[in-house]
Amino acid sequence: MSIFDSMRPLYSRMGIPRSHLLSRAAPLLVSAVFMCALSLPCPADDAASGLPNAPQPNTDPAHDKTPTQTTGRGRDNTVFGVHVGPGYPLEAGKWDIIINPGEQPQPLTAKDKVLFAAHEQVQPYVVFPALVSDVFGYVRGEDPKYGTDLGGFGERFGAAMLRGANDRLTGDGLFAALFHQDPRFYREGQGNDSILHRGLSAARQTFLRRNDDGQERINASGILGHAVANFVALAYYPSVSQHASVAARGFGIAVAADAGSKQFLEFGPDLLGLVFRRNR
Repeated sequence: MSIFDSMRPLYSRMGIPRSHLLSRAAPLLVSAVFMCALSLPCPADDAASGLPNAPQPNTDPAHDKTPTQTTGRGRDNTVFGVHVGPGYPLEAGKWDIIINPGEQPQPLTAKDKVLFAAHEQVQPYVVFPALVSDVFGYVRGEDPKYGTDLGGFGERFGAAMLRGANDRLTGDGLFAALFHQDPRFYREGQGNDSILHRGLSAARQTFLRRNDDGQERINASGILGHAVANFVALAYYPSVSQHASVAARGFGIAVAADAGSKQFLEFGPDLLGLVFRRNR
């Protein structure tokens, strides 16, 4: 029995004459053979092997993890949100405060910079400078004069936290967007540069800041942020400390403290890496 005899009930019900089906069999058979030939793998030394392969969907789960690949040998260790090496991501995260050597920073829009400043406010390290300022002013009895009791200590700490928050919001957010400047810190990192060079380079970023085009300019946004935060603070300081001289002195201290904090941003990841870094 031929294949056509076995299919007779099917094409009879469909009203297709056998002669008509037989006339279509040859073209269908040729087409089937041609499609099967196309599906066969080509030998590596075939003449057509030089042709480019058709793009295939990437099913590798590591395909979407490019930003986590490292620029140096070793794993990317992260401690308290800070990359401590020995390898670093190829691309820095949008809200990374520190840009390490070899990392590609993401561009920040004006809106991103305001959100960046808001992100800074919730980082645990912001408590440290406020606490240092509180203890130093409390011991020396300096402005703002909230008193020398425990309540005065708490009020002074709250004022320092609020002043720092205003400083970051204006200097790293609003003014950074207005002057088209990058609020992030760019590390020199470990290399051929001496510790002295790295320290001076870090302090330099207190007075110079990168623009959005990558060129260094006067740090107008950061310096103006220090000034505005200290003069706005007069509004909630006790009346005995509401003087322009107090704000001016606070501005000078803020600039010096900024240069000091840049040292921590430069060398802090190295110190953390000594404790937490793992090569595998």
